Amino acid sequence: MDENEKIRIYKDRLRIFLILYVFSEPYSDLNFPNLKRIFKSEQRIQKIDFLLRNPDYLSFELINIAKVDLPKQLEIKKIVKDIFGNKEPVIRRLEMERFFFGAYEDIDNVIAFLKSVDFIDFSSKKSIDLKTIEKKYFITQYAIDKFESTIKSLSALNWYVERCGLIKNYFGDLTGSQLRISQYQIEEYKNTCYREYIGGIQDNVNAEFFNLYSEKL
Repeated sequence: MDENEKIRIYKDRLRIFLILYVFSEPYSDLNFPNLKRIFKSEQRIQKIDFLLRNPDYLSFELINIAKVDLPKQLEIKKIVKDIFGNKEPVIRRLEMERFFFGAYEDIDNVIAFLKSVDFIDFSSKKSIDLKTIEKKYFITQYAIDKFESTIKSLSALNWYVERCGLIKNYFGDLTGSQLRISQYQIEEYKNTCYREYIGGIQDNVNAEFFNLYSEKL
């Protein structure tokens, strides 16, 4: 089995693991010495995953930042031009359905797999109405070692690693709720019906880019 076949088989597992790894924070508990990093909230996973899977929506969000942050305008201009120049909104797009609170995909099996191979552990609580809340995900030392020695050197994963870094740079401080609110400001996202796939917004990005930079993508 070659590298590309492995990436296709484990694409979802690797993508979610990268989100947990890149966006997690250092963690220490003497009772659990093998757990080294922590990531809070499944909602945050879903919203970061949406930006990762939809380069046109990421571009739209970046342009919104550029409108109010003048020092970042040239930097964001280059990022968005590269995204569209490389045809990422078509080539890299992985559709997500809209559920009650926006883009969502069931990742329970992915999380179970990552735990089974000792990459992560997780915890949660039950609310009064028995809903699962306060999900926390912990990265193990074993996963860190594997990432540093093997995973980050896989050429087929370079784009995902770099894109996670870019998203973290611009949106890493936002909670899942804040990301959800921001994404709901986009009409196409907000108006997508329940259980339908959220459509692309390349035309919107082209228009916003031209309005800001007086150039076509």
